[in-house]
Amino acid sequence: MFTYPIKKMLYLILFLIAPIYAGVLLPTKPSIDPFYNAPEGFKNATVGDILQFRKTPKSITGGFVPLNVQNSWQLLVRSEDSFGNPNVIVTTVIEPVNADPSKIASYQVSENAARADCAPSYALQFGSDVSTLATQAETYLLAPLLDKGYYVVSPDYEGPKSTFTVGKQSGQAVLNSIRASLKSGKITNIAEDAKVVMWGYSGGFITNVTATVEATDDTIFAGIAANVLGGIANEYPEFKSILQNDTNKSSIFNKINNHCLTDSFIKYVGARFLTGDNKVFKSGWNIFKNLVVSKIVKDNGLVYQKQLIPTIPVFIYHGSMDQISPILNPKKTYQNWCDAGISSIEFAEDLTNGHFTESIVGAPAALTWIIDRFSNKPPVDGCQHVVRTTNYEYPNVSSSILDYFKAAMDVVAQQGLGPNIQKDQLEIKSNL
Repeated sequence: MFTYPIKKMLYLILFLIAPIYAGVLLPTKPSIDPFYNAPEGFKNATVGDILQFRKTPKSITGGFVPLNVQNSWQLLVRSEDSFGNPNVIVTTVIEPVNADPSKIASYQVSENAARADCAPSYALQFGSDVSTLATQAETYLLAPLLDKGYYVVSPDYEGPKSTFTVGKQSGQAVLNSIRASLKSGKITNIAEDAKVVMWGYSGGFITNVTATVEATDDTIFAGIAANVLGGIANEYPEFKSILQNDTNKSSIFNKINNHCLTDSFIKYVGARFLTGDNKVFKSGWNIFKNLVVSKIVKDNGLVYQKQLIPTIPVFIYHGSMDQISPILNPKKTYQNWCDAGISSIEFAEDLTNGHFTESIVGAPAALTWIIDRFSNKPPVDGCQHVVRTTNYEYPNVSSSILDYFKAAMDVVAQQGLGPNIQKDQLEIKSNL
């Protein structure tokens, strides 16, 4: 169990960061923004239909500076929840300078929270709350995609109920966001037959929710365990009822969906939800033996869905030392898909990196893979699992490492993100 001085130090960091935003006119939070409300008659629309749209109220954030891009929009999209009930999601479309309308990268940021005001469409706006800093930081991971000229689409895949780790809701939201983007040509200039890649890391790709809770409970990352339980409870009333009836610490349970990832980390440092004598839920780990809970967990764990086999090429990168999302379950998922005869899957295992460091080290490998697919280079045939000391050793990755460095510098310097910008600037100067 960790002590309060650590919490106080983390709160102090947020306190010191907050004044940076003091002079910024802040974006409106989703919970009070009418744009997020489903319009009358939305149930009659087809999934993927655009119900309304607007320019993003604020610039896309680069953390402490806005991104310099050509344009950005928010689309309100008809989607559905885990049970097929109609709902709406917001997706953010970012157009780089000198964009290629034929290429889209759907980037699922790691929201990792069970609260509406943590949604990517809000967090990705400049001036969003410091509690969304973890999401804001991911703009540095998606920036090279923009530099390549790809449109970037980032959906609020948890939906209006903020159902963190609920797989079907999230998957349908991602696909419906892509459908909407392909229909948005009159708004965004995206071609209706554009090629699409999907990319998600951490909360953007989860194989087993139980393993994530087990790995984070009673650690400095216990806030993730809290948000997992809160997200599932938001979608399944029966799950919420079971949790409520299993705790005598209702004051803690009632607040687990009040936090975004950053402040959840701080609030629940070392918290014991299922571990030890003074745990929040009396049944501890036995709660997962409850038949209702067990079914819900399996319904939302990719590792259990052996009948669902991707029909597109897949690339997985993961750190062997991952302390939040243990590598065992991605390996099981990989093997399930191989056993079922998947046409193309590549697993890049990194021996020396954990969860957070692999998000950085593995990103250039992912970018290299994406560039190859958009360049029509053939993916691996069948299954390929390669273990490397680091994914910085991935084949032909050096140029992508430089792409990441350049994009990060462009973000900080507020240079335009997109291809051939230097050439354009030189041409403009020559005409002065």
